[in-house]
Amino acid sequence: MEQVVCVERKSFADFYGCLTDGRERFENSLHRLAAVRYPLVVIEGSMSDLLNRYTYVAAGGVPTQSQLPLAVASSSLLSWQARYRVPMLLCGERSAASRMTLQHLDVIWRLETEDGRQLRRERREALRGSEPQ
Repeated sequence: MEQVVCVERKSFADFYGCLTDGRERFENSLHRLAAVRYPLVVIEGSMSDLLNRYTYVAAGGVPTQSQLPLAVASSSLLSWQARYRVPMLLCGERSAASRMTLQHLDVIWRLETEDGRQLRRERREALRGSEPQ
């Protein structure tokens, strides 16, 4: 189902990097994801993480707070979802992100299976309707 569904996982540090230096590369990735029928970005971070100042380990192992304005992270997330129509799930830790990814893939498999059954029913009905009486 690689032509139908694509999931991109981001650690919170990766996601934060997409807000700054990696923004152009991430937006190119979102553009490609948008071409897939069921795209998803799974972020290993919570809404609380997104709405608070990000702390990372700088050179020399020094904990440092990001100088990025707080509203940039949430605004970018909302803007990207609207512009590219790619859902982005904030899942907290990695295990929750993994569970949500599996659940997403299961839902897509079920939708595709239902769509296939419906298409076959419609074809059978169309063939019956075109048969001479």
